[in-house]
Amino acid sequence: MAYQTNRTLRSQGNRDEANRLKNGIDAGLLSGAQPQDIDVDDVDSISNVSWSSDSDEADDFYSKKKRLTGLSASLRVLSDSLLRMEKVEAELNKTREALRLQAENRRLESEAELTQMMLRTELQIASFISRPINVSNSRKRKRIEEETSSQQVSVSQRDGALLFTLLQCSLLF
Repeated sequence: MAYQTNRTLRSQGNRDEANRLKNGIDAGLLSGAQPQDIDVDDVDSISNVSWSSDSDEADDFYSKKKRLTGLSASLRVLSDSLLRMEKVEAELNKTREALRLQAENRRLESEAELTQMMLRTELQIASFISRPINVSNSRKRKRIEEETSSQQVSVSQRDGALLFTLLQCSLLF
């Protein structure tokens, strides 16, 4: 190897520490402890070992059956609760849709009322504008009546023009 510095020696020491066992259990590999061997000649130790028999299989079958019964009951409860949740969600969707339809109907009714009001107003404006202006050319009337009627004609013409402008603006919107 090449020239080793203190730095490389320290890093090698750290690697050895990293490979050490950090837990207190070594399974007998490092300490030399071995598990106890069972003596085949010892009858007591053999009697402690449980061999499978028909009664054990029956107990095992019944325990599996109980577990499966419990599992099926749990699945049934889960499926029932999911079904109830779906039904409630469907009812909420129906209610939400009914409320939406009611709101839409109210909106359409108010829009229809507004349209009727606009049409009535436009009809009144059109009828006011289309009215004939009564100007009498009778010479029998006094001069004061002529001035008054000419003022009325100018006022009615101005009002008609304003109403006509209003009608045009309302048609734009």
